Amino acid sequence: MKKVLIAVMCVLMIASLVHTAERSVIRLGLLSKLNTTEEEFGEAWQKTFAPKNGSLQVIVKFYDTLTAMQMALNAGEIHQAVLPEAVAEYVLSVNTQAEATLVLPSRGMGLAFGFREDSKELRDRFSEAIRAMREDWTLPAIEGVYTAKPGEYEPVKFSVFPGAQTIRAAVTGDLPPIDYIAPDGTPSGFNTAVLAEIGRRLHVNIELAEVDTGARTAALASGRADVVFWYEVDTSSQTQPDIPGGVIISEPYYEWHKFIHIRKAPPKAETSRWNILNSILNLYNTER
Repeated sequence: MKKVLIAVMCVLMIASLVHTAERSVIRLGLLSKLNTTEEEFGEAWQKTFAPKNGSLQVIVKFYDTLTAMQMALNAGEIHQAVLPEAVAEYVLSVNTQAEATLVLPSRGMGLAFGFREDSKELRDRFSEAIRAMREDWTLPAIEGVYTAKPGEYEPVKFSVFPGAQTIRAAVTGDLPPIDYIAPDGTPSGFNTAVLAEIGRRLHVNIELAEVDTGARTAALASGRADVVFWYEVDTSSQTQPDIPGGVIISEPYYEWHKFIHIRKAPPKAETSRWNILNSILNLYNTER
């Protein structure tokens, strides 16, 4: 009996080693989350999205700018960049060397304005304006103009109210076309259209400041900004990886339902015939 038990244990150990050896590793790039670590977010991502057969190990790397993440993708530092649907579509439209590899559902994901805790009144005024813009179709119309089809956009003209309060708003340019900054350095996307309309409705002047994604909260804490254009929110969860303590958020003004993974496109095969089996087997483009 003892020999049988030893034999069974050996078989289990060998099976475990084989399973480990066959486990693929995928390195994913994401824009920085400000209320979690790469390790914590990677574990959460694996539990939520990874195949349940245990064949995939997920390693997450945060980047403070979209440019840095795209450079890492091109250099092979990461296998795939994970982006909201509209942002991925924009990147794919301007980067012919990238391709989509995976589309995953993301219920409850959205963007909201971020404020310091001592700015609850301002936060409430922004939320009220967002609700009004949604109800009278202004917000859906802006979304249609700026996110339905990637392109270049004319800068939005902000209203000027002499003697009125000035609100400093931080934008990043790291979520085009939602948070977009043109090549000449001029903010001119969905972000400016929404902020300009809120400024008009609240009768305040809006002054823009450009910050990296990773510096959003620092901009608030230092007083460089009174409001940050976006924090990522998960309305279906109590856990908010992107919203640190000391930051309060408005009602979400933008939502999406898919994350798209993009990677550097491999060299084109000699044949143009698409093999679905090979496509699935090569999906992760990872090491073992």
